[in-house]
Amino acid sequence: MDEQFLTLNFTLQPVIVNFYCDSFEDYPDFSLSFAPWTLADVDLSDTFGLPDATWPNAGAPMAYIVFNPSATIPPLVGYEPQDGNKYVATFASDTPPNYDWLISPMVAAGFVSFWARSFSDEHPLERFKVGVSLGSTIPGAFQIISGQNYIEAPLNWTRYSFDLSPYYYQNIRIGILCCSNEASMFGIDNFTASGITQGEDDTYTPVQSSTLEGNYPNPFNPETTIRYSLKEAGPVSIRIYNSRGQLVRNLVNKDLPKGHHSVVWDGRDDQGKGVSGGIYLYQMSAGQFSYARKMLLVK
Repeated sequence: MDEQFLTLNFTLQPVIVNFYCDSFEDYPDFSLSFAPWTLADVDLSDTFGLPDATWPNAGAPMAYIVFNPSATIPPLVGYEPQDGNKYVATFASDTPPNYDWLISPMVAAGFVSFWARSFSDEHPLERFKVGVSLGSTIPGAFQIISGQNYIEAPLNWTRYSFDLSPYYYQNIRIGILCCSNEASMFGIDNFTASGITQGEDDTYTPVQSSTLEGNYPNPFNPETTIRYSLKEAGPVSIRIYNSRGQLVRNLVNKDLPKGHHSVVWDGRDDQGKGVSGGIYLYQMSAGQFSYARKMLLVK
């Protein structure tokens, strides 16, 4: 086929985003702080580690730690992430109960989801609550949205989702409070806050403007989902380019109704051949709207 090239100019994104995801893979192992997240260790207590391994910051006072079970000494078995190599964890307080907050950066979102689990069948299950603040990182500013009682995380990775539609079009932070009592280790992985609300009715969230969301997961292998919104019905195209500006895939090229949409890219070109790992650009065009974002295919 004839090669097509594209020159793209990028604009920095605002601090407030309507799609945010984090698999915690990019932070240094065993970090006790990892911006843009805010951590609040309200109980200020030393913590228990695990009897079978050691790692930097084990036993230290903490809210949450970036935990890589393959990097402990010796590597831990049975503590694997939901996917990837890392997740964030908090450990039992020496003076229970735990009171530890994991607080997201500012987002404008319609729902939030994450994976969580307990790790020990010899201790009580881990307990947590989910709250929302209108920008503050002070624990007392969070309104609990997960119900009157705490949630107990089971002994396997479980996905939790919460409706944020009462806060739609507001700039908020999402906080996950570990309130376990004499438990062991609480893990959180693959956090996503999206401006797209869940449900079968695509018009539930009114579309104010055409947008191109960040893809998820990112980095990805073998496939990723690209979400986008159309203010008006009409023709839309999404094209994928490699880092040299060469067209790789015509992913979308059709008329669509207004509202929220998504499409999966399977890491293949227009001939059905798998592409190599690296940075790719995806560009959406719809009427006067045109925008591009980066994504990373890892192999």
